[in-house]
Amino acid sequence: MKTWLLRCALGSLALSAPALAQDEDDPYAYPDEVPADDASESYDEIRPKVDQTDDFRRVSEQEHDDGEDDFEPLSGLDDPNLGVAMEFIAGALFLDSPRGRFAETRPGLGVRATWEYGRILDDEALREALWADLRWTFGGTSDGTDFIQANSNFHYFTIAPAYELKLGKSDFGFYAQAGGGIAYTASTLDIDTAQTKVSGIKPLIQYGVGFRGRPRLTSSGNFRLAFRLEALGYRRGYQNDFFLGGSLGTAF
Repeated sequence: MKTWLLRCALGSLALSAPALAQDEDDPYAYPDEVPADDASESYDEIRPKVDQTDDFRRVSEQEHDDGEDDFEPLSGLDDPNLGVAMEFIAGALFLDSPRGRFAETRPGLGVRATWEYGRILDDEALREALWADLRWTFGGTSDGTDFIQANSNFHYFTIAPAYELKLGKSDFGFYAQAGGGIAYTASTLDIDTAQTKVSGIKPLIQYGVGFRGRPRLTSSGNFRLAFRLEALGYRRGYQNDFFLGGSLGTAF
């Protein structure tokens, strides 16, 4: 009996030492638990740092069996530009002279509408580089004496696509343009009190180069100033007319 009591007393003393060394509010410490200060280091060892964009880049470069990409281009979804502009045209119109001169210089006026059709394409480089004009240009001549008077009015109706070379990321660039349309000519010949009217239509080829700008007018929104400086040629039949001037308007 004494031996059994002695063993119990010694066992109680052995268990009471760790219990007294630990506070009642402290959590029990386990030998396998990682200290809080080393949590970040252990996380880096377990989960090494990797570039998470590699997975997206790898998937975007892969193709389905049917040849379609996993990711569709979204360049047009967040583009606030409509790619539409309206401009008034003014300049000098150099008409082919029937009297052997270099040209008959007259004022040239007109209006045009521009559509940046490159925005319907998925190619980012062509979004603002491709556009087309629907244009009307007007000019006229008048010559004669008090007895004989001749007046001619020229109307050029053209549709011309263009390719623009942007100056970096700016809203300015140089362009080349070529298109076609019709030239309508209305002439009147007055001899004393008698008047004769003549009109006709010829196919027309338009070509030329220019400088184009579309700077933003407001910090928010998409209201822009549209302007151009251009040199154009009109080929109507065997005659060549030229226009040197510019335009001013708005773009959206």
